[in-house]
Amino acid sequence: MAPIRVILADDHRIVREGIAALLSAKPPPGGAPIEIVGEASSGPMAISLCRALAPDVLVLDLGLPELSGLEVMARLRGERCRTVVLSMHASAEHVRRAREGGATAYVVKGSGVRELAEAIRRAAAGGSGPFPADAPDPLAGLTAREREVLREIARGRSNREIAERLFISVHTVNSHRVHLMEKLEAHDVAALTRLAFAAGLIE
Repeated sequence: MAPIRVILADDHRIVREGIAALLSAKPPPGGAPIEIVGEASSGPMAISLCRALAPDVLVLDLGLPELSGLEVMARLRGERCRTVVLSMHASAEHVRRAREGGATAYVVKGSGVRELAEAIRRAAAGGSGPFPADAPDPLAGLTAREREVLREIARGRSNREIAERLFISVHTVNSHRVHLMEKLEAHDVAALTRLAFAAGLIE
């Protein structure tokens, strides 16, 4: 049975080496072996290796330097390889953005190697999933506009800057800010920023 050719993209060498050792172990009966053909420590490197080596599957961390995992997927859209996201983030927002960005599967780093290997084999065979189905969304009660305003607040922008970027009035931005604090029970910008980060609105 031909091996599944995989590239690992994670900015931590010890993580890459550990995953490579585990995935390269003897496959289960009837399962295709997994061959690690390249390792990338940054977004641009992941793109270069995928284009040069044409792997079957890219195992991709979202928090890569220089280009995020989401940007890597956007630039590789239309390429042959399929993407399995391997991330420490389990929030609904991270999962949603990865799925919409073209991920074939989403595995949380707290999972076992068997789950990752199964996601890789399923992706290589043309299937999809798994995706975390029960990840809580702390921002579930917000409107799309409120999410946009929250993202800009978390990026440290003033009401005037947010108003200019979203083409709304300063008064409207201030109203959204007040509603966000009420809905999320956050009493200052620092608390809003922590919630935005935890939900995956900002990296």
